[in-house]
Parts: sequence; structure tokens; C-alpha cells
Amino acid sequence: MTLLTGIATVVVLVLIAVALLPTKKRDKDSNQSASVINPFHSPANPVNLREQQLQEESEAIASEYQRRSNEAWLDDLSDKASTLLKAPAKPAARKS
Repeated sequence: MTLLTGIATVVVLVLIAVALLPTKKRDKDSNQSASVINPFHSPANPVNLREQQLQEESEAIASEYQRRSNEAWLDDLSDKASTLLKAPAKPAARKS
């Protein structure tokens, strides 16, 4: 009985070790493939000049949209705060 328990323990430990080793390798592989698939990650080497221009234009549009969104949010926040505090609304200071 003790011999069977020892053998079973060794078999279970070997199976656990085998199951864990490939998992680490798969995690590394999936991290590498995720960086290739991720569309928001800018590529290290653009394939051609047109793709690089498109990437730069999309980043510029996104940053302009974010800036305008922040301005609108600050204006709205200022209006709401003045309403809540019963004070006259002051326009948010804008930086050019």
C-alpha cells in the first residue's frame, strides 16, 4: 500500500511539473503575439511611408479630439459648479 502511495505521489508531481512548464512558455508566446496583434500599439518598423503617415494622422486626430473633449468637460463642469454654488459662471482658462 505504501509503495502504491509513493508511486502515485511521484506520478502526480511529475504531471504537475509537466503541466506548469509549458504554461510559462505559452504565456511568453502569448505576450509576444499580443503585442503584434494589438492595434493600439505603434509598430516599431512601419511597413511603408503611407502607413507611417496614417498612423501619425490618426494620433493627431485622437489627441485633438481628447483636447476638445477635455475643454468641453471643463466648461460643463464649470457651469455645473457655478449652478451648485450659486455663483456666476467663469469661463475656463484656455491654453493655446
